[in-house]
Amino acid sequence: MSGAARRRGRGRARGQGDTADGSEPLSIPAGGFDGPASRGSGSGTSGNRIPSQSSGTARAPSPTASGGAAATATPPQRLVDPALDPSRIPKASDALKNVDLPASLFQGLDRPGSRDMQFTRRPGLNTTGKAIKLDVNAYAVTQYPSIKIQQYDVTIGDGAEKKAVMNLVWNSSTRANATGPEIIWDGNKLAWSLKKMNEIRLHVNLDQEQGRRVDPNSERASKNTFRLRIQPTKVLNLNMLDAYVKGQTGPSVEVGEGINFLDHLLRMGPSHNRNLVAIKRSFFARSGERSDLGGGVEVFRGVYQSMRLAQGGKLVINVDVANTTFWKPMSLLAALQTNSGVRDANQLASKMAAEMRSGQLKTNAFTRSLQNRFKGNMMLAKYNGNPAPAKEWKFHKFSAETADQHMLEERGPDGKKSGRKVSVAQYFMKKYNIRLQHPRLPLVETTKKGVLFPIELLHIQPNQRYGAKLDETQTASMIKFAVSPPQARLKAIQNGKDLLNWGSDNYLKNYGLQISPNAIKTNARILPPPEIQFGGTVEKPGTKGRWDLRGKKFLTPNPGELVAWGIGFMPGRTRPDQASIARFAQDFAKAYRTYANAIEALFQGTGTKFNTRPQLLVILLQDKNSHVYNRVKKSADCRYGIVSQCLQLQQVLKGSPQYIGNVLMKVNAKLGGSTSQVKPNPNSGFKKFTGPTMFIGADVSHASPGSEQASMAAITVSYDKIAARYAAGCQTNGHRVEMISKANWRSVLGPLVKQWVATVGGNNMPGQVYYMRDGVSEGQFAQVLDKEVPNIIEVLKEVAGGKGWQGKLTVVVASKRHHVRAFPSREDADQKGNPLPGCLIEQDVTMPHEFDFFLYSHIALQGTSRPVHYTILRDDANHSPNVIQNMIYEHCYQYMRSTTSVSMHPAVYYAHLASNRAVAHVDIAATEGPQGGPGFKQNIPSSDTTPHTEAAPLIEMVNTTGIRYAMWYI
Repeated sequence: MSGAARRRGRGRARGQGDTADGSEPLSIPAGGFDGPASRGSGSGTSGNRIPSQSSGTARAPSPTASGGAAATATPPQRLVDPALDPSRIPKASDALKNVDLPASLFQGLDRPGSRDMQFTRRPGLNTTGKAIKLDVNAYAVTQYPSIKIQQYDVTIGDGAEKKAVMNLVWNSSTRANATGPEIIWDGNKLAWSLKKMNEIRLHVNLDQEQGRRVDPNSERASKNTFRLRIQPTKVLNLNMLDAYVKGQTGPSVEVGEGINFLDHLLRMGPSHNRNLVAIKRSFFARSGERSDLGGGVEVFRGVYQSMRLAQGGKLVINVDVANTTFWKPMSLLAALQTNSGVRDANQLASKMAAEMRSGQLKTNAFTRSLQNRFKGNMMLAKYNGNPAPAKEWKFHKFSAETADQHMLEERGPDGKKSGRKVSVAQYFMKKYNIRLQHPRLPLVETTKKGVLFPIELLHIQPNQRYGAKLDETQTASMIKFAVSPPQARLKAIQNGKDLLNWGSDNYLKNYGLQISPNAIKTNARILPPPEIQFGGTVEKPGTKGRWDLRGKKFLTPNPGELVAWGIGFMPGRTRPDQASIARFAQDFAKAYRTYANAIEALFQGTGTKFNTRPQLLVILLQDKNSHVYNRVKKSADCRYGIVSQCLQLQQVLKGSPQYIGNVLMKVNAKLGGSTSQVKPNPNSGFKKFTGPTMFIGADVSHASPGSEQASMAAITVSYDKIAARYAAGCQTNGHRVEMISKANWRSVLGPLVKQWVATVGGNNMPGQVYYMRDGVSEGQFAQVLDKEVPNIIEVLKEVAGGKGWQGKLTVVVASKRHHVRAFPSREDADQKGNPLPGCLIEQDVTMPHEFDFFLYSHIALQGTSRPVHYTILRDDANHSPNVIQNMIYEHCYQYMRSTTSVSMHPAVYYAHLASNRAVAHVDIAATEGPQGGPGFKQNIPSSDTTPHTEAAPLIEMVNTTGIRYAMWYI
């Protein structure tokens, strides 16, 4: 690894704010969570750059102008002191949003002084099924720091400097000599040390730090000198953290401060390892496992670690495998060619040729797409005679002009402008005797104003995260690399733990944090497996988690006879003959008779040949082009109001009975039938619903970062008495807004509940409602209860009318965004070594006080299976674990389009499907092309921090045949 690469990786790690994905550092203001950080009572210029208010980093001028020998600074910019700006005051929980914290702690920090926890407490442990022991990828903290730890408030420059500047100032020898090396900094506003120091005020000259000779009295020196103030604020009380996890005290500022410090302490050692690159809580070594994904991209296998507050009154360290993509270190020209798929530089130049618009040269769409992917890359300029060969330049954009077109003023031997104009290509020939091979390519503009380079001279530096969405080929290669069987993953976790090297971590030693080297072995259970009821037969899958349709009939066929349906295909590379299509139609209909036993009249023709309105359209697609798929679905759903089924032509021509059977499960569901029904095991804690019961599922999907597509909110409602069928409604939900709006609850959920009352409920309201929410973090749990639940209750009351709704509501959040994995013994594992379906973990790695659990409900087809983390936020019915945990598990066997149990409760699984399918209903002309997907930048600043809620509504589905209440999305 080069020295430059080491410096870049170390800087990001230590700052934890200059990470490649733009993540924010953890920072809890000194003096409490509800106000800004204390700034002291210094002079008006205290904390600012000296003597001006300029901002920016030290940069070099254009090599095309003067060779880039000296450094300059950007013009000054005056900013408001953050301490005086109320809009910059964070909520307490914002500082800890990336830490695995209990929801009650988030709530308590945002509501200081309140010790009431509104979340449901764990009522006990499950007692059904079989007790087992298994290893989890967590390690117990055996000793907290027992010494006094001083917390400091840190101000660099004017308090709002760029992260790169803050890192340089903090990493300076001037700072290290004043504080000692053992001090810990959060990359933003806080630091901690074992020793009490008086307030420190320093001037850090970055030119001197980086070995540049600059007159200390010059304007240049003043612009590149920054103030650094380190002010003691308080001594941490880690005893409060210990008391919290043991249930002896409630959430408090002290608890948050303690976990914030320990989280940074845990990361300091690997962050200072020159051989590692840090991205949030993951660490990667170029010398470790990696694989070429094509397109100038490679994937690294690294290690993830996170501190968790856990059940049993303990802290644990969760260690897992991390896989992240990086740019390959290579020439920029080669990277552009392979990433864009062109054959050579000449074709690249042709495709990047600028367009004349409004009398000016402008970059074209192809060039802008490449620009989005490469923007932000750090590069070296490599050519003989380069006066600053080690200088890194940051990619900003492509110029509309080529090296032959862009002109600059030539300088004489004395360095003065000569008045003569030369092209960039001529400049490099005259000054460096370098003949550019590809002068028709556009130039690269760097973030340093006026600095441009020919593409062929630039080289991408190592260890830079790749931020764009992977294409299909890269994604397939990524999955192949990332997927590993349990024992291979366990070995990788152990290797990662060794890489972290806790036992030799000087920071952990100095502060007295000790971690057990042995993984936690937890008590778990395998819940009793249910049976599957088909039409006339019962399947007993046991712990296999799968079955087949041979010899089975659907539980209920479509209620109406299928008399009008048609098959069409999209033109493409292959044109199937009519006989092939007819043969598939016959096989399809024959199989449906066998499974549904309700088809008398089959294929009647298409278009004008129908004597009645079509009930189903089957469309054969040439490939998996999502844009074409969405156009087909938009027409079927919103123009004709007909359920449709898209098939891959290649699979149709094969005519596999298994493929046809899998398709027919979806078709039967779309037409109103049900595949099967789950029958609880006699030893299960759940028997049946005791009254009218409704499940509501919800999920919000967001577009690729960089896309202007709106977020999609999907709401599902169970549509039969056994909660097997689900209707779904979708609507836009602003841009990157996670909480579902009140308007959407009224417009989407309202009609679904009314239809449920009229059909399923027999004009009765449900007595028990389960709200299953997907996709929210622990920090958003309180928002679910405060913002979404009241809207759900309001809708139920409105539908109930004057009678009101007096039922019971249970709120459950399901999440797969976690790193907990389990490794059972051979006798309690499947053939691949994964936990058996029904494996329940509710100790040691769950939250200290909340009613949460990890549940494996499926068999993984490949790799290491991941459990779903369920948290019961509210439970008016006071369910016992034996009832609600077993019920959630058993319903995973009732997924309509599969002959396996699934990983997540169907209510949220279907909501996820519907939210993704809703993209097809966006009111955008097909000629505008895809609005998201491959090529959209992922490491640009996320709009999550400033979400705008206005978004055009979706096109409504035509409801002539009742498609709004059918499983159109499945």
